[in-house]
Amino acid sequence: FVNIYENFQNEDMVNSEPLTTSIGAFDGIHLGHKALFENALQVSKGSYQIITFNSIPKVFFNKNLAPLLAPHERISIFKNSMPKNLIFLNFESVNSMTPVAFCNLLKYNLKSNKLVIGKDFKFGKDRKGNIDTLVEFFGENNIYLLEDYFMGSEKVSTTKIRKFYSEGNIKEAEKFLGRIISYTGTVVKGKQLGSSIGIPTANIILTHQIQLPKFGVYAVKVHVKGNSYLGCLNIGVNPTVDVDKITKNEIHILEFNEDIYHQEITYDLLDFIRDEKKFDSIEDLKAQILEDITNIKNNF
Repeated sequence: FVNIYENFQNEDMVNSEPLTTSIGAFDGIHLGHKALFENALQVSKGSYQIITFNSIPKVFFNKNLAPLLAPHERISIFKNSMPKNLIFLNFESVNSMTPVAFCNLLKYNLKSNKLVIGKDFKFGKDRKGNIDTLVEFFGENNIYLLEDYFMGSEKVSTTKIRKFYSEGNIKEAEKFLGRIISYTGTVVKGKQLGSSIGIPTANIILTHQIQLPKFGVYAVKVHVKGNSYLGCLNIGVNPTVDVDKITKNEIHILEFNEDIYHQEITYDLLDFIRDEKKFDSIEDLKAQILEDITNIKNNF
């Protein structure tokens, strides 16, 4: 059983005995983060807590980014690492604290006695607090630093994972995350262009604003009404037919012909197929989509 504190303000208190704490932004909760939690579990002999933020700091400061996970997915992945407490600090309320005030919050309000952290952890106003601040405050014996986590010769980091997303490099991103990348949304009525050219598509409105990979066409596995199907997903602005520049997620589900308007569906990314491009005519677009579908049928 995990005690969850959803929006912890700087005057709140955790109802708990002092615990070993693992703290960080944990955007995407990749394999390096999971290694950190395993370490905390060992150091604490099974009794530790995870402290993170209700807003991913990087996303908070950069409106062009979205979180890598929906809130409920983050919670479910955190819970798998078996912390006693899972605490989401209200980022706005702690962002402007001095490093020492933040250390006091960690010790007294958040009942932390030992910290298991990555060596790049920064905190407090202007990110002035760092490992040295923590060592000075908690004592060297109470700070456990985890070395960088490598896959082969590459350091696993969120920055690198976001770069893979921006390149459409799904396989590498998934390797670093240690799981498949999936999205959930509701099927809504679109312009019906797909149906008019004989290739119906499900127009998806995502349940949560989470990071999309680069625009283009992807092979996906679609889960709908308890069954799974291959699908051809287009992420982008449909430059051939649309001028509104609104990002859309549209899936042609292979060998499927049911009315699924207003249904919730989940789809997993399998691989990037090609870049989005503007075609000279609807006929050219249709020919390309049929080619994409054949490609997916034959290779996935």
